[in-house]
Amino acid sequence: MIWSLQVLRFVAALMVVYVHAAQTAVTATGSNGLLPHDFQVAGFAGVDIFFVISGVIIARTAPGLTWRSFAWRRFRRIVPLYLLISIPYAIVAYKTGFGWRDALATLLLWPATDQMTAPALPAAWTLCFEMLFYAAATIVLIDRRLLVGLVGIFGLAMMFRSAGPVPQFLGNPLIIEFGFGVGLAYMPKWKPAVWCLPIGAVAMIAAGFIGIAPGGGTMEFLAGDNGFQRVLVYGLPAAMIVFGTMQIDAKPSVWTALGDASYMLYLVHTLPITLLLMVWTAFPIPPDLVIVIGTATSVIFAWRMYIRFELPLRKFLRRHDRHLETGFRPA
Repeated sequence: MIWSLQVLRFVAALMVVYVHAAQTAVTATGSNGLLPHDFQVAGFAGVDIFFVISGVIIARTAPGLTWRSFAWRRFRRIVPLYLLISIPYAIVAYKTGFGWRDALATLLLWPATDQMTAPALPAAWTLCFEMLFYAAATIVLIDRRLLVGLVGIFGLAMMFRSAGPVPQFLGNPLIIEFGFGVGLAYMPKWKPAVWCLPIGAVAMIAAGFIGIAPGGGTMEFLAGDNGFQRVLVYGLPAAMIVFGTMQIDAKPSVWTALGDASYMLYLVHTLPITLLLMVWTAFPIPPDLVIVIGTATSVIFAWRMYIRFELPLRKFLRRHDRHLETGFRPA
């Protein structure tokens, strides 16, 4: 376990929460508050940091597992919690129209059919790429020689992205960010590289001020619109930040515990922020207070959900490991 990356996971999740809280402040008050929009947009890059971290973690842990063990562990870590939290969002979506495409995107995290369709849970668009990466890693664990074929499929899909949603998804440039992480996993430790962390952070923040920050919403992210721009503007700095963080020696602490809860924070943060928006609409307060209260409330809510809900669910699923992995080499 690279404990410093656990802390960075919390920071990345907090960046996403912050930018959504800032958007809520604009909706409620018409103002971004003390910090300008050009600074706040850097919060979207928390997703890119997550992708790079995933590449590092999977490259470090997967080789010690069989493909069945790896697939089950990734499934139990990501899918059950995601599906349970998606239920209220799916119910709301069902009332406004929830067809087979929506069901496929929500239940299987596969957004590409005859048209691109986002999962019911807004934040889950990133999980579509996470699961695609896990599927690729599983295939490589079955037979390493299949890696060449996977790279070929990615390259062909990228070349023919204009053919429709499936190649748009499979050839999305954002997948390169997982590759950055895989590459970093095999880099030797080099203490002076800690300076990559502040340099990468400055590059991310500067993107908004010099007008090169990638824009778009969920559908554009899934389709890979401005994908290469995002990989260059956010992906490369994210890789620098991750590599710099990997040089820091950290130990288990409250910050690493918050990092462990970052998945819950990412999944549920839109709920308290959305509910608070209704409060701010009725009882206006300054935008900076909207951001601070929205961010703090999201963290507290996610922490309680992590303690009361996620940890017991994990323990329950781990009890079934031996039964489901009988006959396979454990980690």
